[in-house]
Amino acid sequence: MRRLVSGCSVAAGLALCVAIAAPASANPAAVDLVFYAPFLKQVENGSELSYRYVRKADGKDLAPSFEDEVKLTVGPKGAEDSVKIDLFTGARGLSLPNMARSGNPLVVALFEQDVREMQKVSGGSPFYLRNRIMEALRNDPATEPTKIQYDGRTIDAWTVKFEPFAKDQHRAQLKGFADRAYELTFADDVPGGLYAIKSVTPKQDGAGPLLVEELILQPTKTAAKPMEGAKQ
Repeated sequence: MRRLVSGCSVAAGLALCVAIAAPASANPAAVDLVFYAPFLKQVENGSELSYRYVRKADGKDLAPSFEDEVKLTVGPKGAEDSVKIDLFTGARGLSLPNMARSGNPLVVALFEQDVREMQKVSGGSPFYLRNRIMEALRNDPATEPTKIQYDGRTIDAWTVKFEPFAKDQHRAQLKGFADRAYELTFADDVPGGLYAIKSVTPKQDGAGPLLVEELILQPTKTAAKPMEGAKQ
């Protein structure tokens, strides 16, 4: 059964943690890309953005590996009034309505999913885990220019890389999540601004990854135009 959760309640704990003014810079600030860039204002009402999600888990305490789809729907009222996220499908599906946010609210939704899993496995406080992610973003991790391939085109983009628990004083209590690393990729010229999110959690013994999760934007589907002279 699909679960319905208020997008505002899910996102509030993360988004409200960030209330700073980033210094002027040639590169965009990470916190601006994640929370404030007006990406969805450029998305046409009624649009549906589709993302491919791949999870590869190798730990007995973790949920199993799977591949699925994530959708972000804008409208019909527009990005500022009506944004809905459908995280996954079928029994694992979670619907998040009312995600009226700057940036792309899918980032916040996936961070919150991570917080819930880390809390379940480690037994730590979700508030503490959430705050560490926000603190890492407030510390202005570097944004680096890159190139991506999207829908047959080469596009300029920005990556944001950070490790929220790298210097955390409670690393030992995180049960394998202490070295989790995130890489987010944004581009003005892709729908919704967010191209990809990837997180990698290595095994503590260095024998490969414990958990890898990756979300990638899929090309937007357009309806085929009727042939000239065809009946409509």
